Amino acid sequence: MTAVAADEGGVTAVLRALVEATPPPPEDEPDGILAAFDAMVAVRAELLARLTPPAIPGLDPRGQALRDELARRDEAWLTALARAQGVVGDRLIAVRRAQRAQR
Repeated sequence: MTAVAADEGGVTAVLRALVEATPPPPEDEPDGILAAFDAMVAVRAELLARLTPPAIPGLDPRGQALRDELARRDEAWLTALARAQGVVGDRLIAVRRAQRAQR
C-alpha cells in the first residue's frame, strides 16, 4: 500500500477507504466476532498509518456521507462486541454455577 497524502484525494478518499475496510459485524459466536474485529482493526490501522500531513479541514457532501456511514458501521461493531461480551459473561456465570453444583 502506498502513502495517502491528504492533498491526493483528501478526506473523502480516506473515509471511503475506511468504510470499505469496515464490513458489518458478523452474526457469529464471540470468537468469530472478535476475530473479524481484530482483522478489521488491523486493516484500518494500516490505512491510517499511511496518512501523511497536512490534514484536510473540511468535508464535501460525499465525505460527510462517508463519515456518517463509518460512524454507523462503528456503532454496529460496538453493539456486536457488547453482545459478544454478554454471551461470554453468561457462559462464565454458567460455568461457575456448574462448578459450585459439583462441589
